[in-house]
Amino acid sequence: MKKILNTSLMSVHEPEMSLLQNFGQLGIQRKSPKNRFPLLKLPKVVLLECIENLDVLEIILLTLLSKRAKTIAKLIRWNPLDIRLTTDSRPQIELGTPINPCNRWFIKYDKKQESSRNLYFLSRQLGPEVFRSLLLKLDGNVIEEFKKMVEHICEVLRSPISDIRISDKSLIDWIINFQPTIRYVSIDDKVITTSEKLNHVLKNLKVTEYFRLGSIPSYTTFEYTKPIPSRSIIINDASWLSLLAILDGNNSIIRLIGSKLTPTDINTILKEWQMGTKLQNLEYLEFTTATLLDSDQWRRRVFNDLNRTEGDENHGRPTTVKIHDEYTYTLPWAHLVGNLIRGDGTIGTIGMYEEWKHDKMNLRQLRFYLQVWSRQA
Repeated sequence: MKKILNTSLMSVHEPEMSLLQNFGQLGIQRKSPKNRFPLLKLPKVVLLECIENLDVLEIILLTLLSKRAKTIAKLIRWNPLDIRLTTDSRPQIELGTPINPCNRWFIKYDKKQESSRNLYFLSRQLGPEVFRSLLLKLDGNVIEEFKKMVEHICEVLRSPISDIRISDKSLIDWIINFQPTIRYVSIDDKVITTSEKLNHVLKNLKVTEYFRLGSIPSYTTFEYTKPIPSRSIIINDASWLSLLAILDGNNSIIRLIGSKLTPTDINTILKEWQMGTKLQNLEYLEFTTATLLDSDQWRRRVFNDLNRTEGDENHGRPTTVKIHDEYTYTLPWAHLVGNLIRGDGTIGTIGMYEEWKHDKMNLRQLRFYLQVWSRQA
């Protein structure tokens, strides 16, 4: 099949020359623009078999160039792909498959590419792992070209996006319209700049596994009261997330930076968790908050009317928490201030410490966490 491919890609249109210059490391010769790919004139069954045996990057390029190849490729039952998108200063599409986790493919966009070529391939091997990259040099709107490429890959290889890191605000509406349910989403600082856009994202984007939201401008009047339906949430500038949104949620991991939860709010969370009426899936809660209260006053209000032990049950307590499949978080040092024991024997260990204090303003920032765990038999 590779031999057939080698002899069949010898005649290309002038616009295709730069794109296919390093396609599979094949030698490309200039021919008349009237010539077609002989490969694409093969009978459907033969062409389908050829496409099935191409490398992932070769499939993507060939189906970009030929509507017939694209139509045939869509008939093939491909192994599911893990599609991950990064959209910072160097946008990147990463592809992998659970069938062969040692192979990874990358499509990278870079306006600053030093090479004079618009396209070239790189391949490297680290032990059993093989990384193949297609590097594209673009002078136009990289993000728009990036979107088109992602849509093409998802359509041809029939796999959804599993992970996206959003660094450009134009990608928010695009991902909501293109694929509103996704496993992992990370939105960088200052991508969302209005309360309307934040509300739009929370209502229309369903993130099932891990949702990280970077810092946004402070909204003193905006409050979000509905649960965020993600297993794990990490939010910077979380002053807008209400107590009700936390209590009514099914989150396992909650990390809130800059929360406005009061000691009374925390007391309510702890009571509801201990009674087993709310937060039944909770594994770890952590937040930072600024307060005018000193640590002892704050602690007394948090533990008001709680049945708390002094922490003698901590033998065997884990020191890490699984945030998601590829991220395990080591718990910060904290002064352990007690345990709550639920009716089913589950332990909630509470830790807190003072991060900083501003003497002139009499203001201090406290970090608090609740770790849920069970003693091993």
